[in-house]
Amino acid sequence: MTRAPRHGKPYDTRRLRIRAVLIGLAGVSALVAGTVLFAWLPHAVAEERAFRAATECRGAATTDCLRAGWYTVESVQVHRGKSPGGWVVVSGPDEAAGEVEFSGVGDFLDQVRPGDRVAGTIWRGRIIVLSNERAAQRTNSHPAGDSQFAAGTGTALLLAGGLGVHLSQWSLRHQEAAAWRRKPAALGRSTWAVGLLSAWSFLLPVLLHGRSTDLGVYFALWTPAALTACAVLIHVGRRGRAPR
Repeated sequence: MTRAPRHGKPYDTRRLRIRAVLIGLAGVSALVAGTVLFAWLPHAVAEERAFRAATECRGAATTDCLRAGWYTVESVQVHRGKSPGGWVVVSGPDEAAGEVEFSGVGDFLDQVRPGDRVAGTIWRGRIIVLSNERAAQRTNSHPAGDSQFAAGTGTALLLAGGLGVHLSQWSLRHQEAAAWRRKPAALGRSTWAVGLLSAWSFLLPVLLHGRSTDLGVYFALWTPAALTACAVLIHVGRRGRAPR
């Protein structure tokens, strides 16, 4: 019968190496996803600007003007819990009819029933708002806020990805289990700073949703938090290097 190595040192080294590689792969994946979102950001900004400049259709309708249409609700599906939302299937005389998705359960989605007549606001061939006599709710096709969510999610992914790659590199250089137990305080502080800033980046679009869709407002609130985190890390780093 073969016995395992004493103290588990080879096993610990192999396990830590695998952990480092997995962290690095996750970090690279997050960096790629964040880069893709930032590459898509100019398109989202341009679409929001076009939407804000859109006016009500007059005369011959174009895709960039806002028009109204009436639809009949064929079916409704509502999801509650951790990821609330749902969809409504509507029928009508134009190409915008069909399945309409929602994020969150508002008064409209909560109250609408099959057979109801509902009004839709259409922009660029998509229903962006559905309403009845009691409530209205934005659909997932509504362009307002897309740039904020892209910027927030992209920023969080880039921060987390950069931290993951850094942790992976540090782990590959320090593959002893004891090194992980004695990892430098600066690494822990950086992890906390990046984690909190990533959470703030992701939370901001949620807080601003329905209040402001301006990307400038997002960065106006994000920048002070980023500068504060950098200032704290620089101050702590200098103090740690100060002679005793």
